[in-house]
Amino acid sequence: MTTQESSKGKVFLKLLEEAEGARLRREFTGPWRWIFKSTAALYSVVLIVSVITNFWTSSDLRGMFIMFVVIMIMMRYPATRRSPRHRPSAVDFLLMLCAVAAFGNFVIDYEQMAWRAGDATTRDIVFGSIAIVLVLEGCRRAMSMVLPILALMMMLYAWAGPYVPGELFGHQGFSSGQIIGDVYASMNGIFGFVAYVFIAFVMLFVIMGSIFERFGAGAFFIDLPIALMARYRGGPAKAAVIASCMFGMISGSATANAVATGSFTIPLMKRTGYRPEVAAGIEAATSMGGMFMPPVMGAGAFLMAEMLRIPYAEVARVALVPALLYFFGIMVMVHFEALRTGIGIVPVEERLSARTVFRKGWYFLAPLAVLFYVLFTGSTASLAAFYAIGTFLMMMAVRFFARRDFKQFFVTLFDALADGGDKSLIVGSTAGPVGIIVGIALLSGLAFKFSALVMSYTFGMKWMALLLVMFATFVLGMGTTVTADYLILALLAVPAMGQMGIPLLAAHLSAFWFSQTSNVTPPVCMAAVAAAGIAGAHPYRTAMHAMKFSAYHFVMPFMFVYSPLLMLDGFNFDVLTTWIVLFVSTVPFAAGAIGYFFGPLGWVKRSLMLLSSFVFIFPAAMTYLAGAALFALVAVPQYLAARRSRPPAAAGAG
Repeated sequence: MTTQESSKGKVFLKLLEEAEGARLRREFTGPWRWIFKSTAALYSVVLIVSVITNFWTSSDLRGMFIMFVVIMIMMRYPATRRSPRHRPSAVDFLLMLCAVAAFGNFVIDYEQMAWRAGDATTRDIVFGSIAIVLVLEGCRRAMSMVLPILALMMMLYAWAGPYVPGELFGHQGFSSGQIIGDVYASMNGIFGFVAYVFIAFVMLFVIMGSIFERFGAGAFFIDLPIALMARYRGGPAKAAVIASCMFGMISGSATANAVATGSFTIPLMKRTGYRPEVAAGIEAATSMGGMFMPPVMGAGAFLMAEMLRIPYAEVARVALVPALLYFFGIMVMVHFEALRTGIGIVPVEERLSARTVFRKGWYFLAPLAVLFYVLFTGSTASLAAFYAIGTFLMMMAVRFFARRDFKQFFVTLFDALADGGDKSLIVGSTAGPVGIIVGIALLSGLAFKFSALVMSYTFGMKWMALLLVMFATFVLGMGTTVTADYLILALLAVPAMGQMGIPLLAAHLSAFWFSQTSNVTPPVCMAAVAAAGIAGAHPYRTAMHAMKFSAYHFVMPFMFVYSPLLMLDGFNFDVLTTWIVLFVSTVPFAAGAIGYFFGPLGWVKRSLMLLSSFVFIFPAAMTYLAGAALFALVAVPQYLAARRSRPPAAAGAG
């Protein structure tokens, strides 16, 4: 790697860290670099091995997972700006020892703690208090104060139940010993189902993505779309759409997607005429779509499957068409943007040969084929990821060993495993605090009472519930990760949506889609900030464009509820008709959002186009006719005017 490439890589890594919420990060040198990488690689190996062995019980894995995450966070993220930046401090060493003691005690003593459930001993309370402090401090360092504060407020609520006014939220209250015991000495809090899902599914896919990227698969998924789209008008933007779609299949982070694909597509977009903030906005919007693209889809999708008690393959199955619909909508929008601004094609000398790119990297598609095959033949998502990793590593071993490059294979594998452990820290830091929030919500009954509040404020109307969830995810997204955002709403609001008659899978997917808005909406807009850094654009101006290009995602949850898009009753003619109509509806939506069809559109015509698209959501012959009529009212006069204004030579050539 050249010095320039290395420097660029560090810049992108810094952007990723800042956008994901990490305020400070140590860059190790010397022995500490190898100590941290070895710890992260060991953590990844433990998670991979746990899929096919019974070396550890579920409680062992949960305790070791939280312990590894906390220890690595104390190593990687300093407590303050005055802390050492190249090695852990004395306080960090003390906290790491406390982590070994507190979480090691859970591993050793969990069986006895389970027998005395509800009757925490002094030992449970001491180690539990230490564990709570550690997971909250770890989340503060790796992310921000917001999630730890929410967890502390929930514990305070559990204690102060008798003093809470009103019958709806008041409760009998719990002693501090009962609260700590439930959070630590059970499977309801820190070590609850959030930790289980992260261990069993999420982290394994993070590690898989790191292995794929380290061995070059990520570059293939970026280069191929660029090569395919370079010859078309607005080609780099269209390549960004396809690249984010493909890269999203192996990455569970919108920000990582924006950094990885944007480093290639954004400079190309700028060179073909896109303004920096527009190029970055397109990349941020498409990168957010990677969170909707099976098989990975981010941590929230795995949590969804666990909460609904359905196979993850079912979630991936119903999520595929909506994801493709979202990407197609952006593709139409960037096409109209290219027409509106006169964007051309990528110069011939800068194009890649699609045939050459495919020939050099076609084998990178094989592990994904294995992943989908195993997933959709009834196996668990973790086993599918394991087989995909195994297939990929065998292919890479053959490739490296054929060149007698044995050392490089193992060095790359070690780096990939270390990267996987390192990349999982920000998501992993949320497991403890979110587990506390979930555990206390169940212990106090808040999870069930909140449904009554949602019902009363929405009057039982589905569309109002969707708007309420959209607003709530926007507010929560200002200070929490998209995973925590989704999980909190899934716990509190989704049950109420189910009571309104919304199928639970549709309700969960609606909350999941809405939760991704913080990637592009100010003030957080993580993916937009990362893309803006690459483009040299203003983050908030970038966010405004990202919101425009991702706007179709705001209406898609209404499709989940009001149309058979998700084929919850199986595939039939109505589902097929809905798919066709909704794909067509992206055209008037894109025209209205961009302000261009066969020519510029004024606000009245843009509004009619958007209304036409929205009407198509509701599956009925009359609404389809109404949507088509509104579309034709704008499209036909524009088409005729465009033909009349076309020069004779061009008209004859057409």
